[in-house]
Amino acid sequence: MSGTIYVPPKDLRVRLLGYVSQYVLVSRTHREPQVWHHPYNDQYDDQFFTFVSGTGDRKGLYLIKSVRTHKVLFSRTHADPHVWHIDGDGAYNDNWFKLEPGKGKYDKFFRPINPYTNTAVFSRTTQQPEVWNHPAGEVYADQYFSFLFPDMQVVRVDYDLDLGKVTNKTPTVLATQTLTNNTSREQKMSVELNETETHTSTWDYTTGFTITIGASFSGEPHQISSGLFMEAAHRDGRVAGIPMFVENTFKLDTAIKNEWKWGGANTFSKSWKASFPAKAGPGETVRAVSTVTRGQLEVPYTITLRSKDTQTEVTTSGTWRGVSTWDLHHTVSIVGKK
Repeated sequence: MSGTIYVPPKDLRVRLLGYVSQYVLVSRTHREPQVWHHPYNDQYDDQFFTFVSGTGDRKGLYLIKSVRTHKVLFSRTHADPHVWHIDGDGAYNDNWFKLEPGKGKYDKFFRPINPYTNTAVFSRTTQQPEVWNHPAGEVYADQYFSFLFPDMQVVRVDYDLDLGKVTNKTPTVLATQTLTNNTSREQKMSVELNETETHTSTWDYTTGFTITIGASFSGEPHQISSGLFMEAAHRDGRVAGIPMFVENTFKLDTAIKNEWKWGGANTFSKSWKASFPAKAGPGETVRAVSTVTRGQLEVPYTITLRSKDTQTEVTTSGTWRGVSTWDLHHTVSIVGKK
């Protein structure tokens, strides 16, 4: 996310988590202070905000609007409190914020900056004031925030199979079996293959909604895990699977029912089983070799998610990468004769 930040659509409710304080911002009217912060693991409706995009001269800026109070946050310097909320839809310049992406250890965070007052909002618990602003030119860790998204449903995973690529493919020997015939008559054997290869599967993020590292989802419908669950099948009704390469064509393998972890390599086993005959003439030694092609697959993907509270849909896109095996091939050859 270096240099850019995903800003949620206006209908997706989010919470704003302070990097230092680990508190989320609050907008309320039933108690003072009305704009405040609260431990993130103690969730209430007054912690949720939506982001409204500016237009015209305010393109690239956002209103931070409370779901509970319908007020927007502002950041000012000419009167106390410096950070507060107000009715309306952005009538004043100090209502509008830009989200400045962090760098280095702050790469997944941002600073909410009001460009008109040149101030950055902060959240801290070590000294007063706890929620206030500071000149934007002086950067401190307590000015960084991140989005806490609501529980999301994985609606579908779409792969652009027509744009799939195969790289670094090499033949891999699964098994070798030898038959030596020391008799004067032809001998036959049945070659049995039962081998397992390790495959990997990874979703690399490019753009869109940022799924939490470590979150998981399953190819089974309605499998709930870490705030995500696979609600539906593929667009054509098939359960969402992963790409595979068969007969020089990319297809979707829906037989795999694994739970997939986001943000790292997932490993699973592929079994290769076969049975075929081999024969050796008098005095011959024959060798049966079973091979597969092993390579790296790359396929663009788009994951569609839906918030469980407002049913707002978002997408995340990138490249699925997998190490896979395909094209089982058997060779029986004479390697010796007496």
